[in-house]
Amino acid sequence: MSKNTSDLGPMPAPRQTATLIGHEKVEAKLANTFKYGRMAHALLLAGPRGIGKATLAYRFARHVLSSSTPDMKTMFTKNNDRRLALSPDNEVFARVASGGHADLLVLEKGINPRTGRLRGEITVDKARQLGRFLCLTPVESSWRISIVDAVDEMNLNAANAILKSIEEPPPRAILILVSHAPGRLSATIRSRCQQLNLRPLSQQNFRTVIKTVHPELKKSEIITLAQLSEGSPGRALVIAELDGIQLYQTLVSILITVPAIDFESVHAFADELSRKGSEGRFNLAMELLLGWLSCLVRTGAQKVLVPDIIKGEGAARERFISVRGLDHWAELWENINRLFIRSERVHLDRKQVLLSAYTAIGDLAQA
Repeated sequence: MSKNTSDLGPMPAPRQTATLIGHEKVEAKLANTFKYGRMAHALLLAGPRGIGKATLAYRFARHVLSSSTPDMKTMFTKNNDRRLALSPDNEVFARVASGGHADLLVLEKGINPRTGRLRGEITVDKARQLGRFLCLTPVESSWRISIVDAVDEMNLNAANAILKSIEEPPPRAILILVSHAPGRLSATIRSRCQQLNLRPLSQQNFRTVIKTVHPELKKSEIITLAQLSEGSPGRALVIAELDGIQLYQTLVSILITVPAIDFESVHAFADELSRKGSEGRFNLAMELLLGWLSCLVRTGAQKVLVPDIIKGEGAARERFISVRGLDHWAELWENINRLFIRSERVHLDRKQVLLSAYTAIGDLAQA
């Protein structure tokens, strides 16, 4: 399997995805509000990462951009099973998928031209493009649409820069904000948008998404992916593509040895994730580590048992909690999360970041 998030094999990007599994009620609401002229000028699609928010954003954008075109014969799929479905044969679908539609602007983190790496945030320069774009006259359709994926990744200046477009929207313009954590957004942004909350998929829909992309996966592997991804199919597909189950096994096998950490194994693990081209696996390893600590705090607070993915990890969590209170582990999660975010933004040495995380865990777990 591919080991780099820039090459995830069979996973189509949201702009290229023709199907959307789940979220039928939200989709129907969007279709009806647009059909009957009750469309809000700013939408906030909120929910956990990897459940289809960006896919829905592009799906709705294609529907709106095609609403004034005469190509009605190819507009809907054969079964018309989705209110916003547009056939991949439609010209609007193709132009959106290629990033070439003149009336659609997408704001993402993008690549830093000086480093060649993905930026850690959406900058204010990109955000300023949005206001200028929405004020232009539509070229190919009757609307101008901008998608921000994700608004959580805007820095403070960028978030302030889009406020005018939200508060004083130009006519026939729609702004679609994708948010993984709406609670972190400013109250002003949230209050000016129509917020639509997308929920995690059902177990059946989750399995359908995974089997569509990876029909070779066994039932036990899909169950493990569901646990590691917390029910997010998008995240589960990334974990599968990056051999995340094996990654988790290595990560947890070291945690189980705490406080007597095998630093030889830690160094070997860190060396593996620090190699050129391993950025995706390093990011996933840090997310899995943070997820493990989050599970420790959550299960400790709720007094619930979580089935072991790796034998002995539940006992390790109980041992950690017996040594230090949950508030200490929650604080450690915050510290490691800040370190991880900083490593993405300023490109800290990946090996040192992972070593620092394991050292901090070992220190806190000392009796």
